[in-house]
Amino acid sequence: MANSMTGFGRGVNTTAEYNITIDVKSVNHRYLDFYFKVSKAYAFLEEKLRREITGKIARGKLDITINIERIATPEAKVELNRPLVQAYLAAFAEMKSAYQLQGEVNIQSLITLPDVFITTQPEEDQEKVGQAVLVALEQALAMMTRMREVEGQQLINDLKQKLAVLRVYYGEITVAAPLVVVGYKEKLTKRVQELAGDIEIDPGRLALEIAIFADRSDVSEELTRLESHLQQFDKTLELCEPIGRKLDFLIQELNREINTIGSKANDLQIAQIVINFKAELEKIREQIQNLE
Repeated sequence: MANSMTGFGRGVNTTAEYNITIDVKSVNHRYLDFYFKVSKAYAFLEEKLRREITGKIARGKLDITINIERIATPEAKVELNRPLVQAYLAAFAEMKSAYQLQGEVNIQSLITLPDVFITTQPEEDQEKVGQAVLVALEQALAMMTRMREVEGQQLINDLKQKLAVLRVYYGEITVAAPLVVVGYKEKLTKRVQELAGDIEIDPGRLALEIAIFADRSDVSEELTRLESHLQQFDKTLELCEPIGRKLDFLIQELNREINTIGSKANDLQIAQIVINFKAELEKIREQIQNLE
């Protein structure tokens, strides 16, 4: 069965160096779209996660929040900035000579000066943190997918019920359509007789008018296509793949045929059925926006 596009999942992975939590929230979207919330230090993870998700999710807007807590911080390396210290000492000696100053430069004076020491932080092992994050991502996607599957099944069940309603309306139209010409013939004959009085009515001319009306109001082709689209819709609901776009296309085709039937039939009863059909069709259209 197809999945819903709405879901939430959380994944957690704790290693010797990191505590990692990933939240993935999915909502409706025409395509697959990503929004990452992660600190700049770990922005390099976005492309890796994007590739991983793209192979598993077809549609939806995904909000992905990544929290990484570093447990073990590698020791930083501190080095003396020798060239700068030499420059400071030379400047002090020059200042002392130029202005006849007293006193000596000591270590307390030097260590308070800017950039006397160079601190080097060890580089992040991107491969290691990337693998740890993927473990948490797998958990989050699995949870979200289960939620999307459950809601997807509920949506499919609801769509099947609504499709059954459409079939009822379709049946009503197939029954009513042939009677339109019969009713028109009776009304036309009665009206002509009222207007003609004692004048003899040309049966050939009357038959021609009825034939023209029958041809103009014939909806048999539209009903055939309508039935075909309903069958395709029903079969598509059983597919184990993303079906949202297929159903959206079928809704457009169903809407086109029912509109044509409403305009051609020229009958109040069929017009009312068409209105009911389109109202149910709109409910279906809104529901399939939630399907992947």
